[in-house]
Amino acid sequence: MATSTLPATELPIPDLDWSAASYKGHDTSDGVAYVASLRRNGKKVANVEHDGRGGVPMLYWAPNAQEHRDAWNQWVADYRSLHPKDAAYEPESVAIESLISEHQVAAMLRRSARRSTPVLRPGENILASEGYTLIRGVADSPQVQGYLRNQTNEFDRFWDGSTWVTL
Repeated sequence: MATSTLPATELPIPDLDWSAASYKGHDTSDGVAYVASLRRNGKKVANVEHDGRGGVPMLYWAPNAQEHRDAWNQWVADYRSLHPKDAAYEPESVAIESLISEHQVAAMLRRSARRSTPVLRPGENILASEGYTLIRGVADSPQVQGYLRNQTNEFDRFWDGSTWVTL
């Protein structure tokens, strides 16, 4: 099986056919409730809802979506084989959460790029959005360049606006 990598989170996935979009979430007393759309090749095929009280997200498929359901089930199975450490968790839930994380981190990176705010990350492959560090100043400023060259910081990658670049 060939694999792909999500650009923002660098998470290995079976392919780039599936994505999350239109995420809207809010804090509840028990967690984060959210709605989002599940897309296949850019086309919305299902709604995703989570009530924020634990449990798994629910998928509500578009009418006549059996082909997409079958493809999704295969994608989830392939995803699970790429991530055996997550075997104890419900595989569809883990797959959905990874796509939502990609959507959220990509949005943060787009906002940072519009503001010319450099974003750094340490060496782990997968990070929650709070694992990123935004630093003040534009990327080519002397202060930022000095920080990037500092061998004592824990960062090894820099977002260039489209991909992570090794420092």
